[in-house]
Amino acid sequence: MADKTYVEVDTIAIKEVFDGKYKSTLPKRMTAAIEKAIDRSSKLTTKPPTDKKAEGFYLTGSLSLKKTDQGIEAKLSMVLANWPKKSMFAMPNFEASTKVGNPAKIDKDVDAVIDALLDNAQTEVVKVLEKRVK
Repeated sequence: MADKTYVEVDTIAIKEVFDGKYKSTLPKRMTAAIEKAIDRSSKLTTKPPTDKKAEGFYLTGSLSLKKTDQGIEAKLSMVLANWPKKSMFAMPNFEASTKVGNPAKIDKDVDAVIDALLDNAQTEVVKVLEKRVK
Protein backbone atom coordinates (compact mmCIF):
# COMPACT_ATOMS: atom_id res chain seq x y z
CA MET A 1 0.00 0.00 0.00
CA ALA A 2 1.29 3.47 -0.87
CA ASP A 3 2.14 5.96 1.84
CA LYS A 4 -0.68 8.15 3.02
CA THR A 5 -0.61 11.85 2.19
CA TYR A 6 0.13 14.13 5.12
CA VAL A 7 -2.39 16.77 6.21
CA GLU A 8 -1.15 19.56 8.48
CA VAL A 9 -4.18 20.55 10.57
CA ASP A 10 -4.05 23.97 12.18
CA THR A 11 -6.20 24.63 15.24
CA ILE A 12 -9.68 25.83 14.34
CA ALA A 13 -9.91 29.44 15.49
CA ILE A 14 -12.92 31.04 17.10
CA LYS A 15 -13.89 34.12 15.14
CA GLU A 16 -17.01 34.96 17.13
CA VAL A 17 -18.72 33.31 20.09
CA PHE A 18 -21.64 34.34 22.28
CA ASP A 19 -20.24 32.77 25.47
CA GLY A 20 -16.54 32.81 26.39
CA LYS A 21 -16.64 29.30 27.85
CA TYR A 22 -16.83 27.88 24.33
CA LYS A 23 -13.78 29.81 23.19
CA SER A 24 -11.45 27.46 25.07
CA THR A 25 -13.22 24.13 24.46
CA LEU A 26 -14.45 24.26 20.86
CA PRO A 27 -11.10 24.75 19.04
CA LYS A 28 -9.65 21.59 20.61
CA ARG A 29 -12.82 19.58 20.08
CA MET A 30 -13.23 20.59 16.45
CA THR A 31 -9.57 20.18 15.54
CA ALA A 32 -9.48 16.72 17.15
CA ALA A 33 -12.61 15.63 15.28
CA ILE A 34 -11.21 16.76 11.93
CA GLU A 35 -7.88 15.04 12.64
CA LYS A 36 -9.71 11.83 13.54
CA ALA A 37 -11.66 11.91 10.26
CA ILE A 38 -8.45 12.45 8.29
CA ASP A 39 -6.71 9.58 10.08
CA ARG A 40 -9.67 7.26 9.28
CA SER A 41 -9.05 7.87 5.58
CA SER A 42 -7.20 5.22 3.61
CA LYS A 43 -5.31 7.97 1.73
CA LEU A 44 -4.66 10.66 4.37
CA THR A 45 -2.85 11.00 7.69
CA THR A 46 -2.00 13.64 10.28
CA LYS A 47 1.26 11.87 11.09
CA PRO A 48 4.14 14.04 9.80
CA PRO A 49 6.16 12.38 7.03
CA THR A 50 9.74 11.30 7.64
CA ASP A 51 10.71 12.83 4.31
CA LYS A 52 10.91 16.56 5.05
CA LYS A 53 10.45 17.34 1.33
CA ALA A 54 7.21 15.38 1.05
CA GLU A 55 4.23 17.37 -0.10
CA GLY A 56 0.77 17.18 1.37
CA PHE A 57 -2.10 19.37 2.41
CA TYR A 58 -2.79 22.13 4.93
CA LEU A 59 -6.14 22.73 6.60
CA THR A 60 -7.24 25.60 8.82
CA GLY A 61 -10.52 27.25 9.67
CA SER A 62 -12.51 29.58 11.85
CA LEU A 63 -15.82 29.17 13.66
CA SER A 64 -18.52 31.71 14.31
CA LEU A 65 -21.06 30.68 16.96
CA LYS A 66 -24.00 33.03 17.43
CA LYS A 67 -27.11 33.07 19.57
CA THR A 68 -30.11 34.22 17.53
CA ASP A 69 -33.72 34.99 18.45
CA GLN A 70 -34.60 31.43 17.49
CA GLY A 71 -31.59 29.50 18.77
CA ILE A 72 -27.96 28.89 17.84
CA GLU A 73 -26.21 29.31 14.52
CA ALA A 74 -22.73 28.04 13.68
CA LYS A 75 -20.63 28.82 10.62
CA LEU A 76 -17.32 27.15 9.85
CA SER A 77 -15.06 28.68 7.20
CA MET A 78 -12.17 26.50 6.13
CA VAL A 79 -9.09 26.89 3.96
CA LEU A 80 -7.54 23.92 2.17
CA ALA A 81 -4.09 24.37 0.70
CA ASN A 82 -1.07 22.48 -0.57
CA TRP A 83 1.58 21.88 2.07
CA PRO A 84 4.22 23.14 2.80
CA LYS A 85 3.69 25.96 0.28
CA LYS A 86 0.21 26.78 1.63
CA SER A 87 -1.14 27.64 -1.81
CA MET A 88 -4.92 27.60 -1.40
CA PHE A 89 -7.14 25.47 -3.60
CA ALA A 90 -10.47 25.43 -1.72
CA MET A 91 -12.34 27.51 0.84
CA PRO A 92 -15.42 25.51 1.86
CA ASN A 93 -18.00 26.92 4.26
CA PHE A 94 -20.39 24.95 6.44
CA GLU A 95 -23.41 26.03 8.46
CA ALA A 96 -25.66 24.45 11.07
CA SER A 97 -28.35 25.80 13.36
CA THR A 98 -30.91 24.70 15.89
CA LYS A 99 -33.76 26.16 17.86
CA VAL A 100 -33.23 26.43 21.60
CA GLY A 101 -36.04 25.04 23.72
CA ASN A 102 -34.59 25.73 27.15
CA PRO A 103 -32.00 28.54 27.41
CA ALA A 104 -30.80 27.10 30.73
CA LYS A 105 -29.67 23.94 28.93
CA ILE A 106 -28.02 25.58 25.94
CA ASP A 107 -24.85 23.44 26.17
CA LYS A 108 -26.70 20.44 24.68
CA ASP A 109 -27.93 22.63 21.84
CA VAL A 110 -24.41 23.90 21.19
CA ASP A 111 -23.17 20.30 21.15
CA ALA A 112 -25.88 19.35 18.65
CA VAL A 113 -25.03 22.24 16.33
CA ILE A 114 -21.28 21.56 16.49
CA ASP A 115 -21.82 17.82 15.90
CA ALA A 116 -23.95 18.53 12.82
CA LEU A 117 -21.42 21.03 11.53
CA LEU A 118 -18.52 18.62 12.05
CA ASP A 119 -20.32 15.67 10.45
CA ASN A 120 -20.80 17.61 7.25
CA ALA A 121 -17.37 19.32 7.29
CA GLN A 122 -15.40 16.14 7.98
CA THR A 123 -17.06 14.22 5.17
CA GLU A 124 -16.67 16.97 2.60
CA VAL A 125 -13.10 17.95 3.52
CA VAL A 126 -11.86 14.36 3.41
CA LYS A 127 -13.55 13.86 0.00
CA VAL A 128 -11.91 16.99 -1.43
CA LEU A 129 -8.46 16.05 -0.10
CA GLU A 130 -8.70 12.41 -1.22
CA LYS A 131 -9.55 13.51 -4.77
CA ARG A 132 -6.35 15.57 -4.85
CA VAL A 133 -4.06 12.76 -3.65
CA LYS A 134 -1.60 11.82 -6.40
